[in-house]
Amino acid sequence: MKALVTGGTGFVGRYLVQELLSRGFTCRLLVRPTTSIGGIAPHENVELWPGDLTRPHTLTGISEGVDFVYHLAAEGHVSALSQEAYQRFIRVNVEGTKNLMTESGKFHSNIKKFIHFSSTAAMGLIKKKIVDESDVPQPVTPYQKTKLESERAALSLGKEFGVPVVILRPCMIYGVHGKGEFFKMCQWMRKGMFPKVGLGRNLTPMVHVRDVVQGAIKASEKGIPGGVYLLTSEHSIELNELRQLVMKAWGMKALYPYIPVWLMVGVAWCFEMISKWTEKPPLATRRNIASTVWDREFSIEKAKRELGYHPQVSFKEGILETVNWFKTIS
Repeated sequence: MKALVTGGTGFVGRYLVQELLSRGFTCRLLVRPTTSIGGIAPHENVELWPGDLTRPHTLTGISEGVDFVYHLAAEGHVSALSQEAYQRFIRVNVEGTKNLMTESGKFHSNIKKFIHFSSTAAMGLIKKKIVDESDVPQPVTPYQKTKLESERAALSLGKEFGVPVVILRPCMIYGVHGKGEFFKMCQWMRKGMFPKVGLGRNLTPMVHVRDVVQGAIKASEKGIPGGVYLLTSEHSIELNELRQLVMKAWGMKALYPYIPVWLMVGVAWCFEMISKWTEKPPLATRRNIASTVWDREFSIEKAKRELGYHPQVSFKEGILETVNWFKTIS
């Protein structure tokens, strides 16, 4: 079997490629000329394809002889607000997906499944106790909007070209080698700069990278074409519990100041105003604060039922392992 992986040099992509190789796959990785591949060990079953999702001519023939496509490559900062950021996200997340789908359509008879990695961010902030795939997305930020637009592009073109597309929506992904939102949270906690906002439970959805890869493999095996699947842990974690696990792993104590919601919203508004002047993503937004204080839970019953997906990594195990790795790079 041969798999095409975009974003294969990234955090999740590297775990996925290693899992595919362990299963005997040959992996073709789309890599931009500027991409560092230092984390990809030389392997006889790894083929590098120089190209760029935003340059269709560099994708010609990329899906030939491929059995599965795993599309992970994406652009975006979850807090970015500028119009320039939106246009950049459109070029990669939406137009890039269309370019890859168009090229894959030429070889649709060989492709058994096209796994498109989206995010729970595509759903926006839905004020419901437990959110599932049937809920209508309400994206607001540039990143959220383009993630949903990329999903719709993949599904629409997949239907047009006869390519069986499956959409995956993982929540915040963490694990060793990940330097995304969770890494930032842990650094702020260590420095005593991560406050307790409001008096609620602040339920936070997270999923370990190994469980995301498990979901991706199962989606390629059992995913129903046109299906959308949420990938999270069994439940969300309370922010207090998350912080306790993180600080225990750091092996230290730090301040944990309480800030009322109204005050944090005001601070976030200031960050947003500064962002408009600097064109840089704000440290926090009012949407971030709303997400923090609203107890967010996602149902994975559909993924369990149709894919056989069952998260294996506990928060206690995963957070200890991850923060121990953070200590080696901090």
